[in-house]
Amino acid sequence: MKYITVLVVLVVAAGAATFVRYESFSPCDWLEHDMVQQSGLPLIAVQAQIRASFLLDGVTEPSAGQCLDKWWQFRRDGLPQS
Repeated sequence: MKYITVLVVLVVAAGAATFVRYESFSPCDWLEHDMVQQSGLPLIAVQAQIRASFLLDGVTEPSAGQCLDKWWQFRRDGLPQS
């Protein structure tokens, strides 16, 4: 019982921290937020860049899982260097 309580507290704390940072639980919003912060580009340019990236992968309407995957890739690799 003690372990379940600790697990629930950790999940709630992680959820609250995520919402405070991104003001959303959507991984697509997380990706946009982090890319705008790192690149300094306007939101519309970042959204176009993300959309193009998904289209190149053959995805027209990304799911939350696909956005989460792209967000992890971005967090790992950062923006591509030009």
